[in-house]
Amino acid sequence: MKEAIERTFRELAAFNSPSKNEVRVASYLQEQLTTMGLEVKVDDFGNVIGYLSGRGESILLNAHMDGVPPAKGHIPVKEGDVLRSDGSTNLRADDIAGITIILEATITIIEGKKKHPPLVLAFTAQEEIGLWGAKALDVTEYDVNQGIVFDNAFGAGTVVSKGACYVAFDVEIKGKETHPGKDLSQGVNAVKVLLDTGIQVGEADKGQTRVNIGTVSAGKARNVVPGNATIQGEIRSFLTGDKLSGRLSEVEMAFKNAASRNGAQVEFTQKQLAFAYKVDEDEPLVQKYKEVVGARGGEFEMAETFVASDANALREKGLKVFVISTGVESEHSVNETVKLSDMEQLTSDLVALLELLPQ
Repeated sequence: MKEAIERTFRELAAFNSPSKNEVRVASYLQEQLTTMGLEVKVDDFGNVIGYLSGRGESILLNAHMDGVPPAKGHIPVKEGDVLRSDGSTNLRADDIAGITIILEATITIIEGKKKHPPLVLAFTAQEEIGLWGAKALDVTEYDVNQGIVFDNAFGAGTVVSKGACYVAFDVEIKGKETHPGKDLSQGVNAVKVLLDTGIQVGEADKGQTRVNIGTVSAGKARNVVPGNATIQGEIRSFLTGDKLSGRLSEVEMAFKNAASRNGAQVEFTQKQLAFAYKVDEDEPLVQKYKEVVGARGGEFEMAETFVASDANALREKGLKVFVISTGVESEHSVNETVKLSDMEQLTSDLVALLELLPQ
């Protein structure tokens, strides 16, 4: 199994797959799923869906096709049990690992003629830039209500118990340029407005929230007081309802009040890209997975994460899915790695889980 996993992973790693350009991965998946005998379709958003009939209640298996830039095709380097990139790009084990686990588990079931429930394999587009593929995904025709998302969050096999919401915000500060060596009262420094907000990045709300300012663009020359600034930021939080609204309002008002104090104008926009969710350990599919892990002498673990995944969007749709972590380390960087043994174990666990479900 490990050799097959490595082969599939390498085949997927050979394709470029940044968000909005998943077409080569999608074509590969269509070909593989068709060869395996699944019913295959590609929806209007570019999501690839495969269906394998079985007995019992349908199960959704999900992973995303896109990677963060540069997401270039390359030949992974193998060091013992570990795969890493060749240094020219990120490995894209997030989420090639998830795709590989699902494909190899399905192949094992088919070739071994093992009993299994109906399987709905959903490989989504544009996860990394807002979970857009999962938001557009429609699996109502398959009568599926529960499933598993294979994506990265923690060590291999850890189940995500809570997923934070994710709100992106953009700020345009409009001040007034002037010469820094002349009368400063004739200008309005846009960077000064940002500094005057008093916004504290990092953790807030006793660890329940994280505030980040990711990009700041201001000014046009060293010897000009910057008249404009553009800020991109985000808030990730387990807060909901009025508490979340209050936190967002605080950030918005910090910018508006600072602009008012300094004679500037500000435009603040926000968009919630993911909603918070909580997974109950007593959910039937979670309990079955816990049983599988225990049967092989493993330790079942659950943990909260600020990392968004397709699960945020799918839970919002009412699907009782949960994330099983793939164990990828240093994702989104050229130092990204994944262990073949972790993928092998997760593939075996998935096969055992599907065999264990009521037929």
